[in-house]
Amino acid sequence: MKTKQKKRNGHAFHPIMKKGGVHETAKSAERRKTKDETKRLAREWLRHSGFSLA
Repeated sequence: MKTKQKKRNGHAFHPIMKKGGVHETAKSAERRKTKDETKRLAREWLRHSGFSLA
C-alpha cells in the first residue's frame, strides 16, 4: 500500500522566496561606521599628542 506524503508549506519553497536570507548591514551604514571610527582615532591621537583646538 502506498503511503501518503506529508503536506508541505507551498510558500516556503516558492521560487521568489529564494531571494531571502540573512539581513546584512547597509553599505551606507558601513561607510558611516568607518568614518566615525577614523574621526575617533584622530581625536584620540590629537588628545595624546597634546594638540588642542581651543
